[in-house]
Amino acid sequence: MELYIAYSLIAVAAALTGFTALPMLKILQLSGYKAKGVVAWWKDTSFDVLIRYASLMLFGFIAMIIFVACFHTFEYVRYCAVAFYILLAVTFIVAEAKSGSNNVKFTGRIARMLAVDCVIMLGLGALVAWATYFSPYCQTLAAALAVFSPFVAIISNYIMLPFEKLNNRKYVKRAKAKLADKKPVVIGITGSFGKTTAKNMLNAMLLTTHTVLATPASYNTPMGVCKTINNDLGDENYFIAELGARYKGDIKELCDIVSPKYGIITAIGDMHLQTLGSRENVANVKFELGKALPEDGLLVLNGYNNDCAVLYDREVSCRKIKTGESEISFDKLVIDGNGTSFELIIGNERFNVNCKLLGAHIPELVCACAAVAVECGVSGENIAKAVNGMPQVKHRLELVPSVDPAVTVIDDGYNSNPVGARNALNVIKRMAGNKIIITPGFVELGPIEKQCNTELGADIAGVCDYAFLVGSRSKEIKKGALNAGMNEDNIKVFDSRDSAVAALKDITGEKVVLFENDLPDNIK
Repeated sequence: MELYIAYSLIAVAAALTGFTALPMLKILQLSGYKAKGVVAWWKDTSFDVLIRYASLMLFGFIAMIIFVACFHTFEYVRYCAVAFYILLAVTFIVAEAKSGSNNVKFTGRIARMLAVDCVIMLGLGALVAWATYFSPYCQTLAAALAVFSPFVAIISNYIMLPFEKLNNRKYVKRAKAKLADKKPVVIGITGSFGKTTAKNMLNAMLLTTHTVLATPASYNTPMGVCKTINNDLGDENYFIAELGARYKGDIKELCDIVSPKYGIITAIGDMHLQTLGSRENVANVKFELGKALPEDGLLVLNGYNNDCAVLYDREVSCRKIKTGESEISFDKLVIDGNGTSFELIIGNERFNVNCKLLGAHIPELVCACAAVAVECGVSGENIAKAVNGMPQVKHRLELVPSVDPAVTVIDDGYNSNPVGARNALNVIKRMAGNKIIITPGFVELGPIEKQCNTELGADIAGVCDYAFLVGSRSKEIKKGALNAGMNEDNIKVFDSRDSAVAALKDITGEKVVLFENDLPDNIK
């Protein structure tokens, strides 16, 4: 009877250990289910997460060995040492849940991986249960399962990979068939930044004359695009697909699914250098869109972005437009707390644009989107009207309402980059009051990350009165700010954004607060 008790408790312990892998599954999900993304996260956090799993094993082992040593002569009780490990595992899971590490998005794929993970853990637990037949001290081996947990999560991903590829093909096949049946004109939008804003702009422009479906939020992965097509596509004239990329071939894969006729490349910059390696590789991946367009298609390049403009010299089978030097450009730019104003030039005509969106990049994106809208038969008047009526984009230089009229809050938290950060700083430079930036700096910039964060510090020193820095990249940002002459007393370092926000109360008077970048959960 006592062996059945031990087996049951060990089975519970093994299943719970499977659930301790939820943080690993979350990082896998955020990394596009690529194991190297998890390994990069381990390195980025100085292997802190592995230390936590090792600590769970160590504390569990010590508690269990002491328990068995004290009560090994008692029947039944000596087989319950594993209960201590169960208590520690539950504590671990609850602590991770409170910190947000466990809040993985429960898709079908995650559920399948978790099931495989738990089955593997139960198999390892069965070996522990078998060992207890020879000695109750072997219960302590249950604690060793904790060390295997992060690695079993990766193994589960690899085990399920063939099935997931087959499953994804099913959704891709459905999406392709639906596009072939409905025959909307497909427009692809990619770029290092500005994709979502451009997508929203073009959607607003086309809606003045046509019916349109656009991928929601940042649905810019193959499965996100396929989900939009399969669930939402009806009889719309146009389908706008935002195309994201972290690895070589990502844009090509998306284009193979949606077969775009028109394409926009918003910008080329230092985004995802950790996975792509260099700005040249970034340009090559983004230009996969241009290569995918048909002969009767159109590729629009943001001529105001230097690295994007030079792509104009590359060979494609379709027509090309480079804004700024073509029939579409802008003039008389004004940016203030009310938004962005400028004149949009289309051929020989000029149109006044006064929109709520903030930033010097706004007219650049308007020009790129206007080029496609004109191609689709939208008038200049409707283009300007559509942009003027656009709401702000969440977390992209968004003016956030404040209960205190003396406080202006700008949320630019969505995946910052050096160009975007300078643009945001230029926006607050034009505003009155103490200027405060709250930022964790730049991520995923590979070998130039430290340099870019040091340069960010120098840029901050030239604009801001206070710098509230969050997280592990604060050292480089602070170094750059100090070298540029910023007062050290005005540079504060915090462990979390919440603590930085709490410290704002110490600064009195009129103030402008810029939230620049909000780190994804797979980066610390």
